[in-house]
Amino acid sequence: MLARKLTILYGSQSGTAQDLAEQIWRDSKLYHLQGSVAAMDDYDIGRLIEERFVVLVCSTYGQGEEPDNMKRFWKFLLRKSLPADSLCGMWFGVLGLGDSRYPKFNYVAKRLHKRLLQLGANAIVPVGLCDDQHDLGYGAVFMPWIDDFWNKLLELSPLPAGLNKLDESPREYRWKVERYMEEIAIELGCDMYGEFKVDNCFTSQVVENRRTTAPNHFQDVRFITFPKKEVNWKPGDVVYVRPHNSPKDVDCLFEIFHEHNLDMHKDTVILIKEIDNEMPVPEILKKPLTLELVASQYWDLTAIPRARAFAVLARTCTDELEKEKLREFSTYEGQEELFSYANRPRRTILEVLKDFPHASKALTLPALFELFQPIKPRAFSIASSIGSGKLQILVAVIEYRTKLQEPRRGICSNWLKNLSVGCTIRMWTRGGTFQLPKDSMIPIVMVGPGTGLAPFRAIIQERELLYDTERVGPLVLFFGCRQSQSDFHCEEDLRRWENSGLLTLFCAFSQDQKDKVYVQHLISKQGALLRKLLMELNGVFLVSGSSKNMPEAVREALGEAIGSSLYVDEMIKSDRYQEETWA
Repeated sequence: MLARKLTILYGSQSGTAQDLAEQIWRDSKLYHLQGSVAAMDDYDIGRLIEERFVVLVCSTYGQGEEPDNMKRFWKFLLRKSLPADSLCGMWFGVLGLGDSRYPKFNYVAKRLHKRLLQLGANAIVPVGLCDDQHDLGYGAVFMPWIDDFWNKLLELSPLPAGLNKLDESPREYRWKVERYMEEIAIELGCDMYGEFKVDNCFTSQVVENRRTTAPNHFQDVRFITFPKKEVNWKPGDVVYVRPHNSPKDVDCLFEIFHEHNLDMHKDTVILIKEIDNEMPVPEILKKPLTLELVASQYWDLTAIPRARAFAVLARTCTDELEKEKLREFSTYEGQEELFSYANRPRRTILEVLKDFPHASKALTLPALFELFQPIKPRAFSIASSIGSGKLQILVAVIEYRTKLQEPRRGICSNWLKNLSVGCTIRMWTRGGTFQLPKDSMIPIVMVGPGTGLAPFRAIIQERELLYDTERVGPLVLFFGCRQSQSDFHCEEDLRRWENSGLLTLFCAFSQDQKDKVYVQHLISKQGALLRKLLMELNGVFLVSGSSKNMPEAVREALGEAIGSSLYVDEMIKSDRYQEETWA
């Protein structure tokens, strides 16, 4: 019989793949399996040949790129020197997280699955391809995929005699959370990530935070400026920030605790300890912390809860009606109900706690770290070249209404909106998804509606620095917004570049006339120009903005303009057509 150990590895850019990997680890205890869960780059890959059962969960982002914490692992697997039977003793399952609106949907998972097979490994189940566009989210694929995985694994490694599958995981909670009894002074204003090492990390102060949209425009868009620090970046790169919860949401959480007479106060100091080394405590949590600091900077109080959160609430709920509904939401059969309750109206975890008071009054400290997702860092395209001496970003402040009484607000954009001049925050830069031509003579055609303009402003600014001393290739920008007088971001810069001859600018103001005009309509009318730049001069075509309808419409319009959708497909394959889009 093969060893009853399951190793779970993840490659996660935003944290979702890590969440699912940890859920698989937790469920593995139902089957009496040993084994740890870790980021792929934190795992000693030399041990892979010794593994019998492995689950690999990975996301795809950008132009089919692997997550940052998977890069070393993937690079090792690609070594040509690895024998074709290197992993012949290993059985595996690959679960991918992707978005079918992107051309390279789940590209990383597909490649990883194929490469493991090439190295002799055996697939327990076909690769699972989760799609964020599915009505039920990732759970629509994940839940049946993992059920199939467990069934096949039990065929390969049956439960030992005398053992049965457990009804509840003995590791429902990852860590022990204790009250820290010694007196300790922790300032709320301190950055709990201050000692956390991140490449290209720096602190910077806000020197400008101005609104770029008209006061009566429905959306607030911010142009925020920071002075250049000791880090470098290039056009197309991004900067990451980690937001804090609003004071209002933090107060709301402690009001819920107070309402249910829970002994959890803002000044309560906790210490988190691991139960065993299978689930180590993150470095950021290995020190005494106040609950107020954790609630402000670690737990995402605005997150839409996943099925896991409802299972946690059901575990200690004393009311049978509430418990039944919570359990329903945590099952595969209840995912449609869960989607209607939580995802469609964008209901937050705080609102869920209010809706289930009997479950809330039974909360414990360890349960809180299962219930709340960590705040994920957010990436923004850098909207300035390094030569400008400034790091600038363009941020659309997210606020909208659903059937719920309170407006929905994006945690990061609203946090950035409220940063005043002089505020200090930690940031770090990373390479973006755009691969720009090194030759400054190669034409670049850019499509950037709304805040999709940001990376292109950096590209144009960079070439402007060369424009005074040497020849540069043509730059074309298709910009779109609602009204020329309301949300024409960076108009002064764009008009100046247009007037200097550096930039050819096409603007689609969708609501300035009776018939709606979008960027794709302008593209379809510029066939001669686009054929010259893309087909004759071998230029690149870059798209940045919302992933909803625009990217597909732009691809179709370009094929129509140049008279060949097949040529567009070839551009995509050769990375001459690139997209950087977001939901």
